Amino acid sequence: MSKASSMPHACTVLVPGKGDRHLYQFAVQKGAASPAGQWDVAADKPLPAHVVSRDWRLLLRSRLDIAWMPPESVFLRAVQLPACAPGELAGMIEFQLEKLSPMPPAQVVWTVESIPHPQATPEAPQQTALVTIAARSAVEGFVETLEQGGYMADRIELPLVRGLLRRPVEGDQLRIVLGGVADQQVALLGWWSGGVLRDVSLIRLPVQGAADLLLAQLTGTAWAAELDGWLTALPPVTVVAVEADAAPLVEPLQGWCGHPVSVEPPAAEADLARLTADHALQPSASSLIPDEVRSRQRRQYVDALWVKGLTALAMTYLAGVFVYLAVLTFQKSSVDTLRDETRAMATQYTNTLQLKARVRVLQEQVALRFAALDCWNAVVEKLPEALTLVQMDFKNGRTLLINGNASESDRAEVIRFNDLLRAVTSEGKPLFSEVKPATMTPRGSSLSWTFEAELRREEGVAP
Repeated sequence: MSKASSMPHACTVLVPGKGDRHLYQFAVQKGAASPAGQWDVAADKPLPAHVVSRDWRLLLRSRLDIAWMPPESVFLRAVQLPACAPGELAGMIEFQLEKLSPMPPAQVVWTVESIPHPQATPEAPQQTALVTIAARSAVEGFVETLEQGGYMADRIELPLVRGLLRRPVEGDQLRIVLGGVADQQVALLGWWSGGVLRDVSLIRLPVQGAADLLLAQLTGTAWAAELDGWLTALPPVTVVAVEADAAPLVEPLQGWCGHPVSVEPPAAEADLARLTADHALQPSASSLIPDEVRSRQRRQYVDALWVKGLTALAMTYLAGVFVYLAVLTFQKSSVDTLRDETRAMATQYTNTLQLKARVRVLQEQVALRFAALDCWNAVVEKLPEALTLVQMDFKNGRTLLINGNASESDRAEVIRFNDLLRAVTSEGKPLFSEVKPATMTPRGSSLSWTFEAELRREEGVAP
């Protein structure tokens, strides 16, 4: 996932639809988006070129292009984590992505945003990480559809999420944001406890039996919340939808929670687009658009600039034949300037190589930390109850030294523990390249055992 870049000068938000497409343009001033234009374009008509085209002007005034994605093939998760620096949040989520994602991590793309806890203290800072997970194939297909329509998106957003978070929540509350139309209606459920967002889920509602499906989902979430300990009683419910869509759900929800159900009108599309733009301007850990897609878009943009540049160069050359001698003199001066720039770039190149080496060292340190966690997890999980672990230590950054105590009758358990560690795998590969046989030393009625395990390292990674 791509890191957020420098602040753009403008922002556009595209709202796709089967009929008209709505395009909103915003100017960025002091880190906030202010409306600068709005267009309603039929699906078979091109978008306004002066708004969405990517030409050389983007080199001077950057622009952030955002598109609203339908909620199909999208999953939302709320994870409670300790507060951390913005750059560290993505790494914390990536470490447990396999548990959060309903699909293999290689088949999804994801993004995360931090929602601080209102009661967090400096001694125990906490945050809710709202993780958006989407099928990679669905995102790539959506981006391809946008490009065919003349729109090259830098980011993809879910309007339902902005509708859910547009107002702060205090105390306990369940907010249900309805979206979509006809047989494609969806509901985004957000559970707050003590002002903290504890759980989110996204479900599709059928035309018939929408209330029954919604109540079944709510009941299952409530049971799970009671087991987790953050829900003691059903909270009041707020339905964010137009009156006609919310009316069939109000009475069933009142019977379910035992509280009056309030209906809140949704934000206007233009306001929601502005909220989307404001959120996209904030520092973000990642984007739903895969890195390879962004690289391809960048190459297409550069190639288009080259084509236009070469065309302009050819026309300039034809006109410049008549002033050839004057241009030749100017080019000689330019060569001298380029030589000076080349000398300056040589120093920059050396600094870049040094920075690359430092990054490589940091990557190796991070890899070693994760390996240490894997080793600790393997020892804790595989250690038989009859054995006592006295010490576990790394030697030379790749040798795991383990020793402990046992009774004289538990020699077989020591051998079994040795075999279990030899069979431990990580990401489908053995965690250890070699586990040496255990050395057992009798001490009266007890037994002291120790053995070493060589950590498997990938080729090209220094120990």
